[in-house]
Amino acid sequence: MISHRHRCVFVHQRKCAGTSIIRAFGLTPEDPDWHVANDGALSPEFARIPADYLRFAVIRNPWDRFVSGWKYCASTRQRDLPDVLAHLPSEGHDYRHLTRPQHETISHRDGTLAVDVVLRFETLQSDFDALCDRIGMPRQPLQHLNRTARADYRKYFDPDSLQRFNAHFAIDIARFGYTF
Repeated sequence: MISHRHRCVFVHQRKCAGTSIIRAFGLTPEDPDWHVANDGALSPEFARIPADYLRFAVIRNPWDRFVSGWKYCASTRQRDLPDVLAHLPSEGHDYRHLTRPQHETISHRDGTLAVDVVLRFETLQSDFDALCDRIGMPRQPLQHLNRTARADYRKYFDPDSLQRFNAHFAIDIARFGYTF
């Protein structure tokens, strides 16, 4: 998402409050600005964003994000977690929501961050308030959109699925300092 008014770009990590953030900027999915740099640093247009625009993203506890994505995606929600982890989606919508690690959309190829500000899902409202102050946008409560019904993420992982998950998402776990 790009906001020329507030001179910023939001990298929309799936299942990290992206729809809630973009709606807070007053955009709808029909607005072309909703979809600018939709895959962050992986988007061809990301490099052409004006250098003085603030780039920001939201990250989320990887296990919690995965469970949310698993229960959200139609192709996975009826399958058990070990099966999903053994056969992760490799492209398209479900890949972006479930399989793709968060660091890939917010990092350059050399591993350095491609965003200026990282908000955390776990402290989203206070982080968003600070962002609003920084870009000159009035503070507002974020809506909780696209919520998925589920239990605490820890209840779904057995030792084998946890090991498989940790191997796939090792960089996100280490880079963002999350613990199970």
